[in-house]
Amino acid sequence: MKRILIAPLLLLAACASPRDACLQDATKDLRIVQALIADTQATIDRGYAIQTETRTVIYTNFCVGTGLGSDGRFSFCNYPQPVTTKKPVAVDLDAERRKLRSLKAKETELRRESLLAQQRCELKFPAKS
Repeated sequence: MKRILIAPLLLLAACASPRDACLQDATKDLRIVQALIADTQATIDRGYAIQTETRTVIYTNFCVGTGLGSDGRFSFCNYPQPVTTKKPVAVDLDAERRKLRSLKAKETELRRESLLAQQRCELKFPAKS
């Protein structure tokens, strides 16, 4: 089943041109830092963080003829189901502000590096007219 789900992703990745892949790679770290900045800013604006927890819950259901050599009788089946919950968590807002300043400084640095990497991609894989 997992192979069936992974195959379309591999085909989709194969469709990206080397130029597009290079440009995506050139901006990867910048995009990650920008997402962290947005998350940290949202935490500061709210005044608290939101923690996501995923746990597995076992559900019981009726099954018909499960297992090898089943005779078609009803039985109970247990199946695990992941359950995700979100809960508010207190944070040190001063520490969050320091983290935001640090991330913004890193964003400036990564923006310069990303532009240079994008220029290298443009030289290595020129756009086709």
